[in-house]
Amino acid sequence: DDEEIVVSFREVLEENFDGSWPSCAVFNGEHLLVTDELRNIISVFTPQGDLVKAIGGPGNGEIQFNRPSGITIDSDNNVYIADTLNHRIQKLSPDLAFIQSWGEFGDTHGSLNAPWGICTDDDDFIYVADHKNHRIQKFNAGGAFIMSIGEFGSSASNLNHPSDVSVDESGDIYVADWVNNRVQIYDSTGIHIANLTGSAVELSKWQKQYVAASPDVYKARRRVSSLEPETLFALPTCVSFDDSKSRLLAVDSQRWRIQIFDKITNYSDPQFNI
Repeated sequence: DDEEIVVSFREVLEENFDGSWPSCAVFNGEHLLVTDELRNIISVFTPQGDLVKAIGGPGNGEIQFNRPSGITIDSDNNVYIADTLNHRIQKLSPDLAFIQSWGEFGDTHGSLNAPWGICTDDDDFIYVADHKNHRIQKFNAGGAFIMSIGEFGSSASNLNHPSDVSVDESGDIYVADWVNNRVQIYDSTGIHIANLTGSAVELSKWQKQYVAASPDVYKARRRVSSLEPETLFALPTCVSFDDSKSRLLAVDSQRWRIQIFDKITNYSDPQFNI
């Protein structure tokens, strides 16, 4: 629960990240897999930050990528990668051999337009943040279309360039609704439950250190009439639900922080559960 850096991979060997744009990461057994949007590769690291190998390269063939972003695994440690500008999902085996790919550019069911975030649920269904189609698509492990959630807009249940998705053990679906500056919550059937616009009520330990070390920042915060805008999301890019602690973590990218929410499970009215 404390805010301490365990290891910075760049400090292990700086050249591992020269000319790179690491986007997303996931543990697969004993290794950490990192998508690299600029180099169009997947880098494989030990938990200590040592580079084991890299796979891929630019292109549209098997285990080739064009701006890979989201990455996730299923219960068998198969790997799913959002191959963003190839408008497809690639599925690899636990040892990173090619299994299959699905998707093509378009806006029909099963088609994709710049897929970004991706996750699996406890039943190994795949959820994809179909970024430029303003929706979440659900597939089975073989890539067959199951359902679509959301449509373009800013009303209660709409999405505007969703960037990530996560599913908890109850089947509730959390979406980083990027341009709408909020996190959307849907039930397992795609029915909208609620949205979160941010509620950071106090500074984190690191933020307190930053403010304390900078008199100008401290004075500026005292001068403003209200700190309420500081509590809100600004282009949230990533969401991840931690079932072990029943917590939602949301990357609040333009405020350089992570907002954390507890899910309360004993309320009968679902919109008050988080």
